[in-house]
Amino acid sequence: MLLERINKLTWGVALLLSLWYAYIFFQVSRSKGEGSGLLFGFCVAGLPETPDKETRCENCPYINSHVAAFVVDVFLTAVTAYFWYKDPQKGGFKKDIVYLALGFIILIHGLLHWFLQQTTFDFLPIINCYRPDTSDIEEFGYIIFGTFSFLLSLIILGFGFGVKKWFTWVGSVIFTIAVVVLTEDTGGELILPGLFCIVHPLSCFTGLFTKEPLFNTKVATLFVICTAVGILELSSCKDILRPYGGHVWYDITLHLAVVSATPYITNQGKKKNHDD
Repeated sequence: MLLERINKLTWGVALLLSLWYAYIFFQVSRSKGEGSGLLFGFCVAGLPETPDKETRCENCPYINSHVAAFVVDVFLTAVTAYFWYKDPQKGGFKKDIVYLALGFIILIHGLLHWFLQQTTFDFLPIINCYRPDTSDIEEFGYIIFGTFSFLLSLIILGFGFGVKKWFTWVGSVIFTIAVVVLTEDTGGELILPGLFCIVHPLSCFTGLFTKEPLFNTKVATLFVICTAVGILELSSCKDILRPYGGHVWYDITLHLAVVSATPYITNQGKKKNHDD
């Protein structure tokens, strides 16, 4: 009972922080990110030179926050695969789907960062860390964005309440519409952080009301830390976060939370509690 109360208290703190995170996002979106130090909605550090709206990532093509986040995400995807391999209870369809979905969340996020810093593409628009004019990609971008938002919501609510429940499907549709509507006036630049800002309250709400072991206290604690990093990214990029690596810390904390939701970790937690 005490452990359950600690779990719900931690998710409650995460939910309050996530609502603050969303509020700060809407404040930043009103100004289209002007003065925030964000590039295409992200706090991007780089070496040997810090990227900006003029040079973009031209002077730091190999060492910047997007590249670092991509490397971290590929590594944590591999960790997720390793945990699946080591899980003595693997083999069931439902459990394998959980590993596949969690690995997908991490990897697709990493591929997004890889795409955002690319300087050459034959069949996709070039962002190169910042794109001053997004009018030519907004329609295509919103289709991809809406699809990804729906899938992400379906995964989160499905894990928490069951994929066969009507609430999961209706909630995912409502969530997708809300995300698209709330980010449509950001000029395209803040679409992606807008998605993450709104996903945080959804995840924390699910964690607060579900009893599924995927939403354990480790995940909740890392969500608290991750949300705090997100708040710093939007409110103090230039002064605090960018000098220490920028957005990569968001990926590290967020995807450690995702890895902590794997059945391998939750089973270890159950075993420890049983031994105690």
